[in-house]
Amino acid sequence: MQESLPNPSVDITRLRVGSQTYHCLYPGATFTGSQTCGRNSYSVTVTIVDVDLSSSFLCGYLCICGVTEDWPELTTYFDGEIMGNRHGFLTQKWEASEQVDMSHWQQFPAFHYVRNKLKRPRLTMPDRHRDTIFMRWKERFLIPDHKAVSGLSFEGFCYVCMEFNLWSPASTALSVVSEGSETSTSTLLTPGRCHRDLSVQRAGDGSPIGPRCPAPAATISGFYYHPKSEPYQQLSLTHVAQTFSSTFEFR
Repeated sequence: MQESLPNPSVDITRLRVGSQTYHCLYPGATFTGSQTCGRNSYSVTVTIVDVDLSSSFLCGYLCICGVTEDWPELTTYFDGEIMGNRHGFLTQKWEASEQVDMSHWQQFPAFHYVRNKLKRPRLTMPDRHRDTIFMRWKERFLIPDHKAVSGLSFEGFCYVCMEFNLWSPASTALSVVSEGSETSTSTLLTPGRCHRDLSVQRAGDGSPIGPRCPAPAATISGFYYHPKSEPYQQLSLTHVAQTFSSTFEFR
């Protein structure tokens, strides 16, 4: 007799929602660096919470220090779209025109290698393994509570580019694995008109064991956009190497 499928409304213990990884992009991955707004620079830490390559999605927490005097440290939740077949380089929302999109994507040197390969109408590209991933990060709310903070806005978003150093010993030694398989901002917080911004690129189908990936195995750069904020606020982050393995699972 064939076993019936579990009912997700009742039997959650038999259902596992496994996160996926791609090189240094994995649940628990940490990136540290800075966010610049004019002459000001703020310390930033990004922690990846979940990665779903099949849905071209990821989410995480962004912690920024020194934005306001009343709040020396602020943490927001953000989610991201990974560029590929599902999400194109044309944003088509958040007050971003095609001209705005292109002016920001062109800030990343890696974009010039893929620009002529993008397909209309949304400027998509095939999902495959590559050494660069482009993303859009959108901050949603403050954690642990959602109360408003003066000088903080969530109206904008960030164009993001993540680059992997695939030739580093740590990267080339990684295996591609996924949960359940065999081994093998953005609301930029800133005083006045400044905001925080983040962005990322599209990952492929694979997922290497990330926690053993040492810095500088991956770097993140991003540019925040909102029509009423200072242009080209830049985010610069570097992956923090971990010497232990960790696993996250949503139930």
